Amino acid sequence: MPWQPTPLFGQPYESVEEIELDQTCATVVDGYVNEFDHITMRPGLTSFKDTGTGLAIDGLYWWDEQRCVLVVSNQRVWKITDSAGTMTEITGSTALRANSPVTFATDGTKCVMANGANMVHTNLSTLTTMADGDAPTAVSHVAYLDGYMLANSVDTAKFFFSSPTDVTSWNALDFASADGEPDRVVAMKTGFREVVLLGRTSVEFWIDDGVTPFSRLDGSVQSFGCSAPYSLAKVGNTWMWLDNERRLVHMQGRAVQVVSSPYDRIIQRYAAVDDAIGYTVSVEGYPLYVLNFPTAGQSLIYNYQTQKWSKWGYWRTDTGVYERFRGNAYCYARDWNLHLVGDWSNGLIYTMERSTYTDNENPIRTLVRTGHMNYGLDVTKRSNRLRVKMKRGAGNSAVETPQVTMRRRVNNAAQWENERWASLGQVGQHEQTADWFRNGIYKTVQYEFVHSDDSDFILISAQEDVEALGR
Repeated sequence: MPWQPTPLFGQPYESVEEIELDQTCATVVDGYVNEFDHITMRPGLTSFKDTGTGLAIDGLYWWDEQRCVLVVSNQRVWKITDSAGTMTEITGSTALRANSPVTFATDGTKCVMANGANMVHTNLSTLTTMADGDAPTAVSHVAYLDGYMLANSVDTAKFFFSSPTDVTSWNALDFASADGEPDRVVAMKTGFREVVLLGRTSVEFWIDDGVTPFSRLDGSVQSFGCSAPYSLAKVGNTWMWLDNERRLVHMQGRAVQVVSSPYDRIIQRYAAVDDAIGYTVSVEGYPLYVLNFPTAGQSLIYNYQTQKWSKWGYWRTDTGVYERFRGNAYCYARDWNLHLVGDWSNGLIYTMERSTYTDNENPIRTLVRTGHMNYGLDVTKRSNRLRVKMKRGAGNSAVETPQVTMRRRVNNAAQWENERWASLGQVGQHEQTADWFRNGIYKTVQYEFVHSDDSDFILISAQEDVEALGR
């Protein structure tokens, strides 16, 4: 047999048992798959600000008109007004709930927030509970379109709209009902000059018709509901959410399409998904949809551009297991070119960058695992050399000679063999390949690569010099 391409790359697939995979990557953790099917280490996190609450960051919002970031944690709100992190608490109302994701919407001068109870608004000076007695009092989602502040009413099919000239002025009769199918509005956002309304069993789209003022788009009602109200996010030029059958879906024109088939099995096995939180991050131009599952302690990542999946996590060095990714909330502070991530447990806000290779000095452990490869022949083979092409010369001031480990499992053995190491090279050592020699005899083999040093890591391709022994 000549050199054989090793199926290490492409779409990771976890909806079947690993033993069923021979031409498909089994899993990618703490990385993402780019447009060339190369596997790139995910961005790291650096501490930026500490709210001091010691609890989850429930919301981050870049307020473009005011050129500042709003931060919500434990019912408190702060504004960050510059790239140095100057942070000031905005005092007043305590109507926001603790440990519940916050939605934001603004008319430019006031920002309205909600997370299940009364709406709260601010002009950056004070924090005020929505005082109008006609305003809905149990609101999980707010949005803004054409001068109107929109708010759903929890456990009903209604969404209310404010006066078009004052987002704090409401009329009890100014509402519409998403009743294309009998349902309750559990999530709502605006984008592309439309309102998307998600119910438990349906989705429908509304527009400002200039008269009603809102009306449902004909033919927009579809039986794809929502099982996680905070999973709804704008990704690229479409919407994504976790539907009522626990599948990740997105809009293709007016059609809803399922995109989660490589990970459906594990999502179906989670004990709960209703608390899932979805948001879009931008990593070097890639729109990545992050879907956190707090109960399951897992984070799934979908690269909208390449349509490839992976997992992100937080490596616990004390227990040797992955927790979910630290990011509970995210915003892009455009004027400062800062990607900000709010932690799910400690009140910290981080900057996120591809040039950072740890999570606030905790190792990022990028893991890539193949399926059980046989190179198309169920016969005994001898591996003379495994050659992996990767970014080398990755040494830096933090680690002079970073390493990658390889281990393998032969013929689906119960145990993995011992790790074997290869250098990613010191600065200036730019030879792109690393070789592992004399890899033994097998019918099937599974390889796993791990990188956890404080350096960059990119896997480009792999091939194996395999000799068929014919038995």
